[in-house]
Amino acid sequence: MKKIFYYTDVLPLLSRGKDGIKKISRSLDVFRAASENVKLIWHPWSGTMKYLTINSSDVIDEYKKIVEDYLEEGWGELDNSDNYYEARQVLLGCDGYYGDVCDLIYDAQNAKIPVMIQNIDA
Repeated sequence: MKKIFYYTDVLPLLSRGKDGIKKISRSLDVFRAASENVKLIWHPWSGTMKYLTINSSDVIDEYKKIVEDYLEEGWGELDNSDNYYEARQVLLGCDGYYGDVCDLIYDAQNAKIPVMIQNIDA
């Protein structure tokens, strides 16, 4: 079974709101449908809830619900690494990277792990 590291950042949620929520939902739907062949390790940026709260984002409740449902359904794993080095170790144990742009992409590329950047509009 292939393992995919799925990184989501807070910036799309802050800048695009509902579109950012819809993209996470669509992506998780695709991975859920493929969960017999692909194990998803979702790593939301550790400061997401803090920054959604600080910025009084109108998507906080929807984001919380997505995370709760993901955990409850149990078909994937949620990585709560709160620093770069822990997240990097999780990433290096995966077969692919999917998600938002971040520094971990360079580690994936250096380790010859395929990288695919998610497009919020697709």
